[in-house]
Amino acid sequence: MNNLGHWLSRLATRAIRHYLVGPDQRWAFEQPAQSWALPPVERTSLYLHVPFCRHACPYCPYTKVLYDEKLVEPYTQAAIAEVGWWADQVGPAEITSIYIGGGTPTLALGSVARVLRRVRERFHLTGDICIETNPADLDYQTVQQLQEMGVALVSLGVESFQPRHLALLGRGYLPQVAERALALLAESGFSSVNVDLMFALPGQATTDVIADLVRAEQLGTDQITAYPLFTFPYTSVGEYLRLSAVRMPDLHLRRAHYQAIHAWCTEHGFERTSVWGFKRGDVPRYSSVTRDGYIGIGPGAGSHLPDGFVLNTFDLQSWVHEASLGNRAIALRMPFAGQMAGWWWLYWRFYDTRIPLDDLDTVLGGDASKARRWLRVIEKAGLAVRNGRTLELSEPGAFWLHWVQNHFALNYVNTLWTRARQEPWPRAVEI
Repeated sequence: MNNLGHWLSRLATRAIRHYLVGPDQRWAFEQPAQSWALPPVERTSLYLHVPFCRHACPYCPYTKVLYDEKLVEPYTQAAIAEVGWWADQVGPAEITSIYIGGGTPTLALGSVARVLRRVRERFHLTGDICIETNPADLDYQTVQQLQEMGVALVSLGVESFQPRHLALLGRGYLPQVAERALALLAESGFSSVNVDLMFALPGQATTDVIADLVRAEQLGTDQITAYPLFTFPYTSVGEYLRLSAVRMPDLHLRRAHYQAIHAWCTEHGFERTSVWGFKRGDVPRYSSVTRDGYIGIGPGAGSHLPDGFVLNTFDLQSWVHEASLGNRAIALRMPFAGQMAGWWWLYWRFYDTRIPLDDLDTVLGGDASKARRWLRVIEKAGLAVRNGRTLELSEPGAFWLHWVQNHFALNYVNTLWTRARQEPWPRAVEI
């Protein structure tokens, strides 16, 4: 984007934010004051970030370090201590779900099991445990460990069953490895098995995308998350330019692939559960992002609290040092003002592709009428349809509205995470 385009985009963004949320909301993450006290939390979710990877996929923007066995024990002790810190601050809250991501959590399952034991000791766990897995790390012993830990939902990061696309993405395995891993998970009795697949890759035809969907179904998956390459930032966070062949895909290609994916899933009994997610049958919904509140454990982990967002330091050594001493490892905080919490709730309902209309007054208060005006416009444009007291996005609505969301989200994430990767304790980051 040229300088004029960037300036116009920023101007439009500020105008929309001011209109929706109001002038009191500051769009900046800053170091939390020493006097800041966390709000009470009765029910929430928990995210555990495991930063270890055997190799760094160049399209992944998340906090990660190359696996070194000597780093695992300090990480584990720090994560256990951070669980205790959160419990001391917010009380013995009910944990309605746990999501374990990374990195590659399967590289340190013994560590994960120890952290989960502490979570159960300090909190009241009532929901499912979900975990990300990597095809190259899955065998019968790994599956047994997952089951012993109480994991119910598993997601397998396949990305593609075709060797040329795996090579392009820097994945360190062949399709046969992913196929064996998925078949093993599908026959192991988990409540649900999700497969991550990527589309709109360079040189990827629509027939390639459909072939990946067919193969996933044949091997027993009951949920599919199909997302485009552009979901992650492209500049200094994603570091895409390290792969010269990887570029932001053409919008027409993304649109064509999404239409084909949506049509195939609908024809084969997979119900849409989010913009990119589809599931078949009466299985628990797998989602990594749509929790209304959560606390984050680990380097770079974020937390969504009743009064705003906080973000741990991204630097592993800095996080280990502070957390191990029983100190807070939070580097940045953006407090909520006005109805920001309600608008954030509505943002994620768009990602779910279903907006419960009866909840607007409760969640958005005086801003509910403003939200209804926008929803009527969306409905009249054919981007959503009424289903009782729920507004459901149409197929074009799911694609285009999330495309607009990503315009904002990718810029925010890129700005925030770039700075957080550069400095362990930034003073302030405006988004």
